[in-house]
Amino acid sequence: MLGYVRPYEPQLRIIEQQYYRAAYCGLCHALGRSCGQLSRLGLSYDFTLLVLFRLALTDEKPEFEKKRCIAHPCKKRLTVKGCRALEFSAFAGTILAYRKILDDIADERGTKRQKAKIARSVFRGGYKKAKKSLPELDRFVEEKLSELSELEKAKTPSADLPAGIFGDILAEIFSHGLDGTEEKIAETFGRCIGRWIYIIDAIDDYEKDKEKGRYNPFLCLYGEREIDAEIKKDIEAALTTTLGDAVNALDLISFDGRNDLEGLLKNILLLGMPAKAHEIIYGKDCTSCETESKGNDK
Repeated sequence: MLGYVRPYEPQLRIIEQQYYRAAYCGLCHALGRSCGQLSRLGLSYDFTLLVLFRLALTDEKPEFEKKRCIAHPCKKRLTVKGCRALEFSAFAGTILAYRKILDDIADERGTKRQKAKIARSVFRGGYKKAKKSLPELDRFVEEKLSELSELEKAKTPSADLPAGIFGDILAEIFSHGLDGTEEKIAETFGRCIGRWIYIIDAIDDYEKDKEKGRYNPFLCLYGEREIDAEIKKDIEAALTTTLGDAVNALDLISFDGRNDLEGLLKNILLLGMPAKAHEIIYGKDCTSCETESKGNDK
């Protein structure tokens, strides 16, 4: 996962901001405990969403503590203590990160391939621990990424098909180890998040992929021509619909008074992710980004 999934901080309440930072720091510590200190280099804002979602869905009651770390040695920071949601997210995130690295080694060339080889050596030890803990998830991710790689090699002129495969990966990650209603909610939520991430990543990489001659579904769909305003509007609308489906799944969870966690998750889905999508689709200098984000809160 690539760092697109973050809250919209100007609209976060203080308690929600503290909760988010504590979950992020907790995930960092969990990576160190579960997968080795080097695995902390793979810390992801995106997988913080997985932590928060699993806490909400399974009704796990997190405990908080203040700790120092290498990144913040002078002042203790609030962090979520070790719990099932953190340990699972650390293992799952490490598996996906390592499998993506292997894919880059197989599919890329030049500098990007060399960087992937270096990353492989960094994450190998943590991956072995994660694989041992979640072998079935590792096999599933491997199979799906291989399927995705074949679609990309075939230069498939579709954004929906590859996004669907990445959606399947996130559906399995979010729901792994669950059953019944919880499993169904998590599958729907994860699939929406996966599809959204794949599409926004493709848009973000559009110019770079065009320059490097790499696969991009939108290049295959629209060729070398510039993505015009009408296409951008359609893409943004599709992403909004996808996030709407994720919110519908989230609404099936009984938060039972956990307003801070519910508010944080809805901030990410209704404000943070749409703001990031708007920024990527229309450019960082788009003057309407902040205005529209504020408008969504009315």
